[in-house]
Amino acid sequence: MDDLKKLLHKECLYRMNDRTMDAFLAPMTEIELKNNEHLIRYGKFDDNVYVVREGILRFAYFDGLKEMTFGFSTPGTVIIQYHSFYRREPSFFQIESCGKSTIMKMSRADYDKLSASSEDFKNWILCLQSAQLWLYERKLAVMNGTARERFDALVRHRPEILEKVSMKVIASYIGITPSSLSRLKRETKKEGK
Repeated sequence: MDDLKKLLHKECLYRMNDRTMDAFLAPMTEIELKNNEHLIRYGKFDDNVYVVREGILRFAYFDGLKEMTFGFSTPGTVIIQYHSFYRREPSFFQIESCGKSTIMKMSRADYDKLSASSEDFKNWILCLQSAQLWLYERKLAVMNGTARERFDALVRHRPEILEKVSMKVIASYIGITPSSLSRLKRETKKEGK
């Protein structure tokens, strides 16, 4: 659990104290997911709070024609499905594992109880939400340009995704076909990058 605490401390610039961190993690239950197993499905209500302990999770949405990969969560990432949590609406994203994953789950009731009793936790959550907004903007800035530029950005900024996630999912993330991704990988390898 100490490794998870270290990762959570890196999630945002505010560092909650160890007592508050323990209070955050104490009520959580552990969920084991197999490869491609869903944590949250499209259109289902889920206002729980999750933390990735091990593995990689994929966020996907349906654009009306096909499923698109929006992003990934790696160990130490806090996941809140804001459509359900904030708006009390069904989930917009589908969240599934990319390989065996371990997820920690906190109920909304436990989250609300900790929020009501801890100023430290509220400060951490506020900073965490600001960090998540920044990450969305950063993703738009980094995953921009041609397919080659998007692939190169993924290589530079998220190499762990290339190592552990299927080519089909990565192709969806950068907005190209799996065969185009294979070509980009071959070209990059030839260039010695």
